[in-house]
Amino acid sequence: MSIENGERFIRMLEADPELREKVRNKGKKKFEKVTAEAGASCSAYDAVAALSKRLDSKSGGE
Repeated sequence: MSIENGERFIRMLEADPELREKVRNKGKKKFEKVTAEAGASCSAYDAVAALSKRLDSKSGGE
């Protein structure tokens, strides 16, 4: 698991409405299983850190 996988998973979520629905339906206890099945094993922390990194780059932050 890594922030890089979190970045990959965020891109997958952007592109795949079915994956977004799966995340919502499976809930937080199965989040890591969903990411592994998608091919981007990451924790919720990794995904949020990746999103935060993306937001910083878009706003000219770190």
